[in-house]
Amino acid sequence: MKVWGSWKLLSEREEETLHEAALRVLGEVGVKVESDEVLERLADFGAQVDRTKRVAFFTRRFVEDFLASSERFDWDNAEPYVGGSASIYFGYYLDPETDEFRPMTVANMLRYFKVARHIGLSFGSAYVFHIDEIPHEALVPFFHYFALKFTGRSSASVNNARWAPIVLEMAEAFAAEKNVPVQQVISPVHIHLVSPLRFSAEEAKIFLFFAERGLRIGVGTMSVLGSNAPVTIAGALAQHLAQNIFINILYRAYFGEKRLSFSSAISPLDMKTLMQSYGRPEKELCNIAMAQMARRYGAHFFPHTGHADAKKPGPEAGFEKALNSIPSLIACGRVSISCGLLSVDEVYSPIQLVIDREIIDALNRFVRGFEIDEATLALETIREVGHGGVFTGTEHTAAHWKRELWMPKIFAREMFSAWREKGAKTEVDLAREICVEALKSDPLPVHISEQLERKLLSIVEKSTGAAIKPVEPL
Repeated sequence: MKVWGSWKLLSEREEETLHEAALRVLGEVGVKVESDEVLERLADFGAQVDRTKRVAFFTRRFVEDFLASSERFDWDNAEPYVGGSASIYFGYYLDPETDEFRPMTVANMLRYFKVARHIGLSFGSAYVFHIDEIPHEALVPFFHYFALKFTGRSSASVNNARWAPIVLEMAEAFAAEKNVPVQQVISPVHIHLVSPLRFSAEEAKIFLFFAERGLRIGVGTMSVLGSNAPVTIAGALAQHLAQNIFINILYRAYFGEKRLSFSSAISPLDMKTLMQSYGRPEKELCNIAMAQMARRYGAHFFPHTGHADAKKPGPEAGFEKALNSIPSLIACGRVSISCGLLSVDEVYSPIQLVIDREIIDALNRFVRGFEIDEATLALETIREVGHGGVFTGTEHTAAHWKRELWMPKIFAREMFSAWREKGAKTEVDLAREICVEALKSDPLPVHISEQLERKLLSIVEKSTGAAIKPVEPL
């Protein structure tokens, strides 16, 4: 059974038009690169560089040759993927026991990750943000220490070039203790092209610091319809596609990568409130169109999925997460739910973590499909049961039901009277019970020794002057 990655939104003419538009953006507008070193590398690689304006242009022939020479991802034989993780950016912890929005603290981060681990989700901090109990000047190295201790990877952002050598020193210390490559530890570190078609001086410095040491960090791009991208979906797609191609050129110029990798993180701006919106249909239209363009180029692709604008778990959150996940799953066969996240990454709900885990399990059953063979056709059992019979007690049912039928943990699985007799608990009630159970479970495991912890904290103090106490697992 093979159906994934075949849903098309664009006609062949529209595909070609978007391709042409991206070529024109790269060739006529170019990308502003605020680094002489990066400009020189791109010029050596084949870009046409205006050093006065610090803009790199990429001709039609260059881009088409670049795309043609790339390794092609085998879309036709790719296995579907449904996953999810729990990340923290900034905002509020929605307490599962009191239903109150609480400021994000170190303890609340640990509580959130504790629930994630209890239900089998990976987790990690993603962006550095303010926490009252940590001195402002120590936030970046603290987050990397925290990530190394509780996730085993340096899964936090670097927002200023001054932190790059400090983050690297911490990653190297971890890699030495674990005897693993530094690249494995540092790979989640990332920067973003926020301004359109601009590789800023600060982003370039951070990228260069690691690249000059043979280390690859993530470079992402996020587009907002009507803000840093045209308000029309077609225009935003053309610009976003051009930026994706530029990032791939950058990786090949520095690391020789032949693989193409595209992403889609395009969302609309609410023109009344100026909120960047994650739960809207335009976001998913962009995901599907970018997936189709990635298939055209033979690029790996991962859509930005599983988000919501809703402030609390409920119908709005469930619909929005489904709206910007299921169409992408059908179009490209892969989604990753941003578990627990609500209100455009401002609210972190352990209850939503549990609900999203249920969604992931259901979607994994969906993409697994079903088999058609002699055993599953059940012709002998049909003959055995005959006219007017029941299949519940047959050996065939006993042999096949566990694989064939998905069994929810918190979604309804009994009729109304039975449900009411058992307490009339909703999925939110049951998810809350799981959260309470998780918070009483064993503390989070740590990934560093006491000796390495002392070293990491000494790096924090040496670089910032702030003495940070060890974070004890809850």
